[in-house]
Amino acid sequence: MNRVIRLFILLLFTLSAAMPCSAETKREELIIGLIPEMNVFKQMERFNPLAEYLTEQIGVKITFSILSRYGNIIDSFTTESMDGAFFGSFTGALAIEKLGVVPLARPVNLDGESTYHAHIYTRKDSGIRTVADMRGKRFAFVEKATTAVLLC
Repeated sequence: MNRVIRLFILLLFTLSAAMPCSAETKREELIIGLIPEMNVFKQMERFNPLAEYLTEQIGVKITFSILSRYGNIIDSFTTESMDGAFFGSFTGALAIEKLGVVPLARPVNLDGESTYHAHIYTRKDSGIRTVADMRGKRFAFVEKATTAVLLC
């Protein structure tokens, strides 16, 4: 959780630095989009302590908005006037390309790497043992806006 808090503080300080400083333009709330990762209630339970901590630290209410679908974070970022979002690797690339967003922070593993690792699992009886064996096969994506797939 400390790594997430540090990332978010960096994000919020950067956002607050870009905001006008006059009293009449002070923001009362920052809305941060979350990609649905788990049961909505568990996800809010997971992020509420972060929202409370950041609200206390910066004096602006932090509200997390869990999107109904993984794939609509790009549209929701604009239509719901979000101030920030946790983008996945693919949605982040889409947001950079389509919306011109600038990544302010990214997660870094304990070893200092910041990479995305993927694993491909196949049924034991599929006959697929190597990457070459996948030629001509179809991938079933969980959602259009994610790189998570199931090899069919």
